[in-house]
Amino acid sequence: MSGPDATLTLGTSACEKAEDWYDSQGKIKAEWLFTACLINCSSLSSGLGVSCSHGESTAIPPEPVALTNWGIEPGPIPELYDKWILVGRGEKGEGCGELAAAYICDNPECGKPHYTVFHCRRKACPNCYGDWILHQRDKAVARLLSSESMQRNKGKRLVHIVLSPSEELKPQTHAELDLLFDEGYRYIKGKGAEGGLVIFHAFRATKEAKRKARKAGLKVWEWIRAQDNVEQWYRYSPHMHLITFVNHLKPPEKGEKWVYKTITRDKKVVDFLRKAKREKELKAVIYYLLTHAVTLKGEEDSFHSLRWFGSCGYNKFKTTREEEEVIEQPEREMKCKICGGTLIPLWKWYERWYEAMEYGDVDRCRYWDEVVDVFSGNGPPDDAEDFVV
Repeated sequence: MSGPDATLTLGTSACEKAEDWYDSQGKIKAEWLFTACLINCSSLSSGLGVSCSHGESTAIPPEPVALTNWGIEPGPIPELYDKWILVGRGEKGEGCGELAAAYICDNPECGKPHYTVFHCRRKACPNCYGDWILHQRDKAVARLLSSESMQRNKGKRLVHIVLSPSEELKPQTHAELDLLFDEGYRYIKGKGAEGGLVIFHAFRATKEAKRKARKAGLKVWEWIRAQDNVEQWYRYSPHMHLITFVNHLKPPEKGEKWVYKTITRDKKVVDFLRKAKREKELKAVIYYLLTHAVTLKGEEDSFHSLRWFGSCGYNKFKTTREEEEVIEQPEREMKCKICGGTLIPLWKWYERWYEAMEYGDVDRCRYWDEVVDVFSGNGPPDDAEDFVV
C-alpha cells in the first residue's frame, strides 16, 4: 500500500500502540505518544479526525505542528495537563455523606433536633455531582427558554454544535485556555451563531470504549463512568458543545483553525424550538453533556464547566425569573417525629428560642441538652438515624 492510505494506516496503528502502552507506561507518556501520532496522521494524511458521542467531523490544520509545541521533547509537563478531571471524580467536601442536625421542632415544649445527610453539593464530589448536574441542567434550560432569551433571539433556530480546535490550539496553560474560549466564540459567531450555552469537554472516548458501549447497549459515557479504570477509556482532546441560537450558518472552510459540526437527525439539523417537547429534549441533551463535563483539580469550585456567550451572556441580561424559580425551590413542610410540631431550620430556631431558653425567659424544652450539643458542634446522638428527615 502506498500514498495517503498507507500513511493513515501507519498513523492509526501507532495510535493503537499508544493506547496499548497506556497501562504499562503511565498516562503522561502515553498521551505524549498519542499526540505525536495524531500530529503525524494530520500532517501526512488528508486531515485530523475528531469525534464525539453526537457526531464526527474532520479538521484540516493549516500546516504541520512542531512536536516541541506539545511538551513532547524537551520541556516541562504543561500546566493544565494532569489537572483535568471529570465531574464527580474529585474529592468529596468535608462532612459530605455524614449525618448533621438541620432542623429543630418549633414546639417550645419539645425542641427535638432532626437530622439529614449533609451534601457538599460540589460538582467534583462523587456523592453530589449527580445533583449538581440536575440543578445546572434545569437552570440552563430555564435560561435558554426564558421570555428574555426568546425575545432577544426571535426568529432564530436553537441547535447543538460541536466546536473543535485544531491541534495547535490545544490549551496547555490557563492563559491559553482563556484564549481558546475567546477565539472559539469569535469563530462560531462569525459563522452565524448568535449566542447560547457552552459546555467544555477536555476528553473524547476511545474507539474501544465506543465499541464496548455499543455492545452493552449503553451511551458511551454512561458505559465509561461505570468502569473501575475510567481514565483508560478516554483521551485528551478539548472541544466545546454549544446549544446556541443561530441564523444561517456558513460552512467550515479548509485551512481554518477550527471545525464545527451541527448535530442532525435523519439528515436534518435538529432545531429544538420546532419540537413540541422542546424542554424535555433540551434537558436530555444537556444532562448527557454534563455527565462528562470537566473541572480542574484544585479549582473544582471556581472553574466554569458551563458558560454563556453572545446573546445569552450575563452581560446581555441577568438572571431571569425562570432561573430564579429553579434556584429558589420552596422547602417542603416537615413535622417532628416526636410531637408532630413543625420543623424549622437551625438558624431560625436559634433566633426564636435559644437565648430565651438559655437566659430563663421561657422554660427550657424537653431536648435542651441535645440542642446545646447541636449548637456546640458536637456529633449527633446514637439515635440520630431514627430522626432523619
